[in-house]
Formats: sequence, C-alpha cells, structure tokens
Amino acid sequence: MEKNGNYVNNTSEMQKVLDSSDSSINVRNGDSDFSRFYHMNVPFQVTLEYCDGPEPEDYVNVVTLSFEKAVFYQESLAMKNYSYTKNAPHFHDFFEFVIVLEGTIVQKIEGKDYLYPAGSCCLINRNLRHMERYQSQCRVLYIGLSPGFVTELFASAQNAFFAGEKQIYDSTLYHFITTDLEIAGERAYLDFIPTYQNHRCVACQNHPSAAHLYSMAEDLIRTLLYPGFGASYQIRGLLCAFISVLSSQAHYHCTSIQLDTNSDFLLFSRITRLFEESDGRMTRTEMEQQLHYSGDYLNRIVNKFADMCFFDYGMTFCLKKAAECLTETEESISAIAARLKFTNRTHFYALFKEKYGVTPKEYRKLHS
Repeated sequence: MEKNGNYVNNTSEMQKVLDSSDSSINVRNGDSDFSRFYHMNVPFQVTLEYCDGPEPEDYVNVVTLSFEKAVFYQESLAMKNYSYTKNAPHFHDFFEFVIVLEGTIVQKIEGKDYLYPAGSCCLINRNLRHMERYQSQCRVLYIGLSPGFVTELFASAQNAFFAGEKQIYDSTLYHFITTDLEIAGERAYLDFIPTYQNHRCVACQNHPSAAHLYSMAEDLIRTLLYPGFGASYQIRGLLCAFISVLSSQAHYHCTSIQLDTNSDFLLFSRITRLFEESDGRMTRTEMEQQLHYSGDYLNRIVNKFADMCFFDYGMTFCLKKAAECLTETEESISAIAARLKFTNRTHFYALFKEKYGVTPKEYRKLHS
C-alpha cells in the first residue's frame, strides 16, 4: 500500500493471492438508487480504494479482503460511475468505518454532502443511507464490522491484562455502537476530525493522523493477504488499534450526529419508491390518490429533496428504465418508447439525448 505503488498497486503480485470473485457482500435491491441494501456474510471486511483522479481516463483500484477471500480489480472512473455498485446511495446491516488516508472525498449522507479530507473518518451505523464520491486523487479505507464481531472486540476488554484497555468503555464510539445494538432504527453517524495537533500539514496534504492510520492499514492488509500463525489475533489487535486511535481524545474530535426522520423525508421516500415501481410514469393525480397529498405539496417535497420538479424527477426513473431496456433486451426503440408511455417518439429521443448525451440507438451500440 505504499504511495509509490510498491505494495497494493503491484498488480502482478496481488493476482497470485487473490480470488476471482467476492461473496462476502450480498446486494439487495441492486437496481434501486434509493433502497439498495448490503448484507455482509462475514464477521468483517476491509476494502481499500485508490482513485487516480476525476477524469474519465483516470483509474480506480479496489482491493477487498476478508478472512475467506480477497478480490482485486481496476477500472476507469467513468465505468465506475456507470456500473460500480458501491457508487450509489445504500444502507447496510453492519457498522462501516470510512477512513480517508489520502486526498479528499465527499460523503453524501441522507442527501447532504460532507467533505472529508485526509486523516478524517466517519462511522456509519446500520440505518443510514449514504454514498461516497471521489472528485480528486484519493485513497480510502473501508472497514465493515458485523454486530457480532464488534461486540466480541469490545468484550475482549473485560479480560484484558491492562486497566487502560477498559478505557474504551468511556468512549463516544463505544456508546454509539452499543446504543445502536440495543435500540435499532436510529439514523446516526460519528464524525471524526483530527485534533489541531494532528491536523497540521507535514507534507503536501498528508497529516500525521493520516500517516498513522495509513501504517496500520498497511499492516492489516498485509496480514490478511499473507496470514500466518497468530494472524487471527493480529487482525483483531489491528482492528482494536484502529478503534483505539479513533476513540482517543488526543487524536480525534468525535461527534455523534443524529438525523431525525421527519414526515417530509418519509413522504419523499414513498414518492421515490412509487416512481421506482412505476418506472417514473406515475402522474401527479395518481400519486395524490395513492398518498393522499395534494399535487402541489408533492411537487414541493420533491423539489426540496431532489432539487427538481415532480415531472423531471419521475423522468429520471423513466429514462433509466429505457436505458436498461436498450442494453438488456432486443426490443425495438419504438416498442420501448411505447411501453414507457411516450406517444411522441421525437420527444423520447430528445429527452434521452439530453439525459445521456447520445441517442437511444447510439446508447445501445455503445453498451451492447
């Protein structure tokens, strides 16, 4: 994982030890951009992603590891934005640390953007809809911990040799996770920002806090790739070290952020699901009858959360369905337009080209 590419970016060496597929995560509602859900089949998973930049010719390296298997692949950022399943809003049934080791990312949490520079981190619980966006060169470490596994890590402090190990029980991080385990359903996350002492720039945009986490990440990945006797204990120790550093008030300011679900967001969720089910072709009148709200109010809700009018929001789902039909079926373009309730083929062509930059025929040729 060295920055000059001697470790993680050494593709030929990695391919000797990595498997060809990954079953540690199952994606449910994979076609949905609103209710996508990830289920983790293993106690923990570690993923390292390196983005070379924001341009289409730049690439993304992804290394995913668990105790069962590991996967390495590389793809262009343009293709990642089109097809990579993680690059969409989603929920999951595990706790996820998102640790920025290099560069800056945008974390989109419940529709709002938050900037995370090198050295910073957030902990997403099991009820929060979120996604990450890469807008520059960056390196990000994701650590997923199942509820059972993180409970095991905390329980190990009970029989610890040193009294200092029990200090974890006084941390905001510990209370955040245990509260979520006891009272499921709360939408919340932890925000970790390096303290002033650890935030001072030492070289380019890399901070001491990032360098420390970077070193631990390298040890963790190396142990997962080349496990020897005692590797299970080493991995648990390294994960505890991550938690310890992030919990330390000397290293990080940790803030618990609560996101109260209000009626407006719930209504927007219902509108979105109805549009998903109807391929965006549900009229305002039909939506009024289904949800028992006036069309004007529904329009205001959509504008509040999607920053577009009711019709345009529905059309995003309709055109997405058209794109899927063009690549996944052999239906004629006229038949697809008719199925999606377009009475004017020219209008369909104009809207599709405005959305995707090419005509339906060109889109089918590009993605066939």
